Amino acid sequence: MPAADAAKPVAKSVTEQLDDLFAPWNRTDEPGLVVGVVKDGALIYRRGLGMASLETAVANTPKTRMRIGSTSKHFTCLLALLLAEEGKLDLDAPIRTYVPELTGPGGEPTLRQLVQHRGGSRCYLDLGFVGHGMSVPPRGAALAAQVRQSGRNFAPGTAMIYNNGGYHLVSIAIERVGGAPFEEQLKTRLFDPVGMPDTASVPSDHDITPGIATMHTPGRGGRWRRGLFPSEEVRGEGAIVSTIDDMLRWMAHLRTRDLFGSAPTWAALTELPVYADGSLGVYGLGLIVNEYRGLRTVQHSGGVMGGTSQMLTLPDDGLDVIVMANGGRDANPVRLAEQVVDIVLADRVGAETPTIPVEDFTPMLGDWWSPKTGMVYSLLDEKGVLKLGIAKALGGSPLVRAEDGRLISPAGGIGEIALEPVGERLRIRFGGETADYQRLVEDAADQAAFAAAAEGSYRSPDAGATATIEAQDDRLALRVSNGFGEVRSVLEAMGPTLALAKPRSSAPGFQAAISLIVEEGAPVGFRLDTPRTRNLEFRRV
Repeated sequence: MPAADAAKPVAKSVTEQLDDLFAPWNRTDEPGLVVGVVKDGALIYRRGLGMASLETAVANTPKTRMRIGSTSKHFTCLLALLLAEEGKLDLDAPIRTYVPELTGPGGEPTLRQLVQHRGGSRCYLDLGFVGHGMSVPPRGAALAAQVRQSGRNFAPGTAMIYNNGGYHLVSIAIERVGGAPFEEQLKTRLFDPVGMPDTASVPSDHDITPGIATMHTPGRGGRWRRGLFPSEEVRGEGAIVSTIDDMLRWMAHLRTRDLFGSAPTWAALTELPVYADGSLGVYGLGLIVNEYRGLRTVQHSGGVMGGTSQMLTLPDDGLDVIVMANGGRDANPVRLAEQVVDIVLADRVGAETPTIPVEDFTPMLGDWWSPKTGMVYSLLDEKGVLKLGIAKALGGSPLVRAEDGRLISPAGGIGEIALEPVGERLRIRFGGETADYQRLVEDAADQAAFAAAAEGSYRSPDAGATATIEAQDDRLALRVSNGFGEVRSVLEAMGPTLALAKPRSSAPGFQAAISLIVEEGAPVGFRLDTPRTRNLEFRRV
């Protein structure tokens, strides 16, 4: 062999490259993940890495069961479609047809709007994060929270905000018309026919589930804590536990579609909505249809307390990927699944979607607020990439440049958001509504003015909660309680009638814009806006 050839590095196989990708979680002192990959019907990768339980020193294996979180959602949609085939359910009927307790605006959206996150109703989980944080309310609280709503995020069909509560309501409708508990219908109509013996819908993390990995969240001092979801009644919004093998069988059936369901039913699962502003959504019925590096993808990720997942299939390329993590440090199943695509389809993938360099918009960085909408948006510099933040929630989403020059946050968990600088303002369009946003600049005088106007006690019937704004430890604090728990936040005034709420230290809390409601020159309450809960009013008592 010539010396030059001997020195040439030998190309690594696909398996070796995948081993390198997942090597950081191949350890015995931290939680990890499980992963499965199928190409053209053949299993090419199947691994368990890291620990399923640090408490009992049990390792993850390919047979470990894990929570898949919101990846559960398309199972719920398919079950609803099967009942629609039988004439038992109408996806285009208002939800109050099946849940008549919803006498307020929450009864107006159709089932289809709810599962596409276009219903506009408020979500019981997000209301819970505001009212009781990580405390666990009793069963029945989820429906009660949504029944009492007299307001909503937006009118049905006019926008899109990710909403777990809509799926909870559709699960109740399925149970009422299907003649059996929701969880049993999933098993008998979907899991059993496909051959998924290790898959089940488990509403509570407090129930002992054999073979399931412990969900882990990082604690103080390098310690770990159990990830326990703050609800004992999670249903179609994200309660499924499964394994690599079961999920790969399911993804194979997403291709063949030969065990149940008509062709129109299966087609409806990936039909995309057209939003009020004419833009095409990417969220079908529990599945997101999009592209990655020029290749068509169908996918849905999931997140629980201490765990994340991603189910990604490329229908035109014969590739299925499932990644489920139980708290592995820095494990991002969505990005890891994309990296699997990069490796397995190296000769097929196109160029990555270009990001926008932050230096082109340095003068626009910072926080922006509109008195019309009450929302706060932020233009962020994240490692040199321009991103959009909403209501000061942690992190941001990458922006892309549209053909007309506007900046776009593509539709995903929240519908498309379009931005364009207009003089000293930032014009933002969301859900068919356009508003001009003004820059926020923190001022010491604002803190005093806001405190003087805002201190006091409040009540919100929609939140089912009381609130107090008061000075604590030289900081202005917001305390909210709905009787199941209490949430404390620090308020940072950004104007005489506007403050930003954020959690105190590492305690559970929420990020929100707090806008005072002024009537006849006097503050009579405040409005709370988070990325997923809008227009939530608290009035003085």
